[in-house]
Amino acid sequence: MADPYSPVESPIFMNVLVERFRGRYWGLDTVEKSEMSASLFSLLKRPGTDVISARAYLSPREDSDLVLWYSTRTPEASVGFKMKIRSILAEQTEPVYSMLSIYEDSPYLKGEGNLENTLKQDPKKYFVCYPMSKSVEWYLLDFAERKRIMANHIGMALSHPENKGIRSYTTYSFGISDQEFVVLYETDNLVAWSHVTQKLREAEARKWIVKEEPIFVGILCTSLP
Repeated sequence: MADPYSPVESPIFMNVLVERFRGRYWGLDTVEKSEMSASLFSLLKRPGTDVISARAYLSPREDSDLVLWYSTRTPEASVGFKMKIRSILAEQTEPVYSMLSIYEDSPYLKGEGNLENTLKQDPKKYFVCYPMSKSVEWYLLDFAERKRIMANHIGMALSHPENKGIRSYTTYSFGISDQEFVVLYETDNLVAWSHVTQKLREAEARKWIVKEEPIFVGILCTSLP
């Protein structure tokens, strides 16, 4: 069988940065906070030609406050954009977690449309992301068998009555980060998302999952608290 992993001519690099405000941030006056917020969201709105999309979310987790999700055309652009974010946040935040991955078509599912265009849609209210890895045994299965298993998994998700409107992005980080995949979702209904996820726990593909945390949830924002 031909290699199911075809080369990507125009790769998209995904980045998720999770930040926590330092204690000093809460002591800033209203003007200082407003200036920092305006600078950050001005950057996110006009990130530059090599940045495809850039969004910010507030985190409900106790260990984090801010989730930044952006996509670029090159690793160099990823680093450059991160440095711009750092220059704005300065000493007011500290990193909690980060995920780097590559967004490309799945070998198990025929791609439809342009991947870059999927990132240019209007954002939904909530963002969910988490790293994921599979066991060695998964990769030792014949590709046709893996494709059958994944078709069942995808079919369960798409046929779920509460799946309407949920956007999913499976991205890959083999050899470039601490996990194999970064799975990202956008939704306007966290309850519906949780119900779909619960149903997918019944999928056969779950047998080979070895890591699926930490899970970060974000609420779309247009200013800092």
